[in-house]
Amino acid sequence: MTTQVPAGTTDELAAVLREQLPQTAGVTAVTATPCGAGQLADSFRLGLEYRAGSSGPASVFVKLPPTDAASASTAQRINAFERERYFYTDLLPHLQITTPQLLGLVEFGDAGVGIVLEDLSAVTRPLDQLRDGEPAQAASVMDQLAGLQAPFWDDVAAAGGDERFYNRTQEHIEGLAERYLQSWHRHGETVGAGLDAAQRHLVERFGQRSREWAAGITGPRTLVHQDLRLDNLLWSDASGAVLIDWQTLAFTSPAWDPAFFLGTALPAEQRRSAEHTLISRHVDALAARGITGWDRERAWTEHRRLSGSVLLAMIAAMGFVVPTERGFAMFASLIDRGTRQALDLDLLEFLD
Repeated sequence: MTTQVPAGTTDELAAVLREQLPQTAGVTAVTATPCGAGQLADSFRLGLEYRAGSSGPASVFVKLPPTDAASASTAQRINAFERERYFYTDLLPHLQITTPQLLGLVEFGDAGVGIVLEDLSAVTRPLDQLRDGEPAQAASVMDQLAGLQAPFWDDVAAAGGDERFYNRTQEHIEGLAERYLQSWHRHGETVGAGLDAAQRHLVERFGQRSREWAAGITGPRTLVHQDLRLDNLLWSDASGAVLIDWQTLAFTSPAWDPAFFLGTALPAEQRRSAEHTLISRHVDALAARGITGWDRERAWTEHRRLSGSVLLAMIAAMGFVVPTERGFAMFASLIDRGTRQALDLDLLEFLD
């Protein structure tokens, strides 16, 4: 095999799938098409043809380690692929969320081990940070979070132990705090060109106090997607949001995903009108699953505190992935929306 899955039709890919994936044992031809805009994976849709009398999925979706050197280094450093594999094989059976089905793990030679998932492109469309973001999409995602968080609430041992997760606000905060400052120094003028003075002040102040901010995050912990934004969602007009890309799965504050997602998914006016109601619905959904000690007042306080999640995650990341035009536009959108949320919720109160 070559160092990446090639575009086009190849007999070699067909042989790999026949040998390693039972669902595709009758495949005779494969058409590989690059797709997706992820920074931590190279993704392909494989169109499949079968010999007479055989059947199987018409296509599958494959994720491979990225070929770009900077992105590959980041993915390897945070153990991204092993974490996503663990999510699908060990955690998903216990959860109540909508995400693609794992079909198997396949060795693609020099390209590495691929995570093969069902292809939902016929019934969904990918959401886009630069194009999408509506209240119905936000509500669909928020309504699923209790099904992710409740089963392993405050029980990291049952979830496999802290070593399974990429916890930004715990063991990785020192490195992220340094990368935050480096990234903003490298790309702040480009990505932050549209920020106003208050937003810029917040970015700089958070960079100075991110360690202290992280130390203030206490209380229960649970499963958290940790990169829950529009680019990591598929959308079905019939059934709502499909959550994808579990490479940065964490075990941390239950407030992370609501704050991060609402801070990036909606324009400021729409977020302001829906935010408090959606947080209350999330609290109620957790309570309906037997979770206690997480009332609306506490959830709102931690939501305000975790409005810093967008800054920590996005600014620290932008200097260490492949610098594409779309990537910079995406980071600019995320940081603009995230800083507006943090100012609205007075994140500065949690930095002093």
